[in-house]
Amino acid sequence: MKKGQYKSIAAQIMDDYGSYLDGEALPGERELAEKYGVKRSTIQYALGKMAEQELVYRRRGAGTFIRKKNSSIMNISDAAVQGTKGISALVRSYGIKVNTVVLVSGTITGNRFLENKLQLQEGEPIFALHRVRYSNEKPLAVEYTYIPKELFPDIDKMDFREVSLYEYMESRGHLPDRYDKRLRVVKLFPKEARYLELPVDDPAFSFELIGVDKERHPVEYTESFLRCDKAEFRFTTRI
Repeated sequence: MKKGQYKSIAAQIMDDYGSYLDGEALPGERELAEKYGVKRSTIQYALGKMAEQELVYRRRGAGTFIRKKNSSIMNISDAAVQGTKGISALVRSYGIKVNTVVLVSGTITGNRFLENKLQLQEGEPIFALHRVRYSNEKPLAVEYTYIPKELFPDIDKMDFREVSLYEYMESRGHLPDRYDKRLRVVKLFPKEARYLELPVDDPAFSFELIGVDKERHPVEYTESFLRCDKAEFRFTTRI
């Protein structure tokens, strides 16, 4: 089969790609061959090439399925991280195993920078939670999260290696409802580079966010650093 013929058939299948859901089964090879007016072997070759490009995946005895999510590169666009979808939920949505190492967990006081971010009075206690998040046993992100202790008096009893922070916050009636977010690309400092197992000065996505609950009380201030080789930021522009 000529290379151009494969490209033509693959292009025709891709024209219909948008009408399929992620994980949806494609019609059988015989049906596709009839639809596109080619031999079954041509369809097999085209699907094989598409599988190599991770556009589809195959299950023996079950068929060929659409793959729209690259499990190694996550979409961290605003649509993907809005609301209460934290890193754990985002990673799991790509079928990736996620686990957490807690670096710091405890109450601090007297930090005027954090008090200002959370709109607290001087001396009010703040719960600090520093974590490294792993995907498939590889470091993905470092998160520094700060929460007003008064709203979550039992937070220091939680094991956030296992407990979801947002599920806990929701159970206490103060789930973040809106966020003020900032995204930058920065060079990693030595500490974050060590946690992420990257060279110093490598680039990373840097998030800064303040979350407020439905009563507009600031309930979270987080700074996080996410590996650029594990994520991408997608956007659409209109002219």
